[in-house]
Amino acid sequence: MHSKLCLIGTLVCVPFYVQSVEWFESSSPLTQVHQHLLNNDLDRMFHSLVEVWQLNQTKNTKTHLNDVLIQSLSVDCGKGLTSKTFPVWLNSIVIRKIDIQSPGRDAYQVILEAQSDKALNNITLTQWVERPISTDSSFTRSSDGVTEGGVTFRKHYNLNSKLSMGLYRIDITAEDQDSWSTWVIFGEPKAKQTVRWSSKDQWTVDKNALLNRHCPLPRLDVSVYDYFDGEYKEIWQQSYESNYPTQLELTDLTSDRYILAVSMTHKRWQGPIIIEQAQVISKTYNVSLEE
Repeated sequence: MHSKLCLIGTLVCVPFYVQSVEWFESSSPLTQVHQHLLNNDLDRMFHSLVEVWQLNQTKNTKTHLNDVLIQSLSVDCGKGLTSKTFPVWLNSIVIRKIDIQSPGRDAYQVILEAQSDKALNNITLTQWVERPISTDSSFTRSSDGVTEGGVTFRKHYNLNSKLSMGLYRIDITAEDQDSWSTWVIFGEPKAKQTVRWSSKDQWTVDKNALLNRHCPLPRLDVSVYDYFDGEYKEIWQQSYESNYPTQLELTDLTSDRYILAVSMTHKRWQGPIIIEQAQVISKTYNVSLEE
């Protein structure tokens, strides 16, 4: 009952943006979105959200749909958004949206990782309607050699701009032509915790909003890269889910120029799919003999 009252209170506060859309007609998919959310029927709410996103929407309506999606995460962090399961040969899917802030430039990436018992031919992410998100992509396969069924296939997209909120479709095709696909809805939540540089070699974690108690704690990752054979490769990495450090804890680096990257990652679900949003800040990190 408490959860339902919270949802009602929030929806009352959501601005009524679009007068031309008859939100409260019983036949309106948007009305069904609200009804299902109030009833905590997240699976049906998600299906109705897909229907609404497939229609031409104004900017204000898109903002409202984003608010509804974000509010639905307060129930179980998205685990109940869809009951659609993976086929027996597909073990997991992770969608990672990455915003990289470097001195003088920003970069945007989307990485799709699928762990499969079958060899995969491709993984694609397209925006409704049939719009490729980027032509700059790569598809690779890796295995840890230890985990049972631990063959991971990765699709890496480099984007010209941040991935916008809306309706997308992920398609996974195996080499034997078996396939699986599903709708994915991306929102634009305000990051509850972010990182920024506070000095030459220190950073600060800003706490912008209360955390969702149903979601994992934001993860801070710190990585150091060195230059080998024409490219930067990671030589050290550490993750933290609490007691975040504000400077590099690695003290035995030799005198050289490195790349220091600090990221804050928020994690949620869409049914069985894991969706991560990562903010990365990076800069050169000089170590001299005097230091």
